[in-house]
Amino acid sequence: MGLIHVCLLNGSQVSLVLIDRSCGYLRLVDIVMKEFSFDPAKVAVTMKYVLNSDLPPIAIKSDENVLSYMVLKDMSHDPAKYPIHIEVTTADIEKQPITLSVDFNRTNMGFH
Repeated sequence: MGLIHVCLLNGSQVSLVLIDRSCGYLRLVDIVMKEFSFDPAKVAVTMKYVLNSDLPPIAIKSDENVLSYMVLKDMSHDPAKYPIHIEVTTADIEKQPITLSVDFNRTNMGFH
């Protein structure tokens, strides 16, 4: 277990956080949500970093992406290098799928 300084950028807001090297995607999202006081029921975040100015930003969207980022950060001990850019979108609750439980084994439905 070791900690790495990570710079988070959300628009004009900047935050420096310590993140465990073994951090996974869901834990990183949780850290970002808490750090900027986002309500996970109302917003979703997208995280990206720039590896090289000649390349497009790299999205962080899985545990493997976080691991790759952590290895990169571990090689560079500059906290300001490779900041994570946070993009916030409003969660559209109306478009969320609805899950219903249906019991197909009921015998009292009147179907023969």
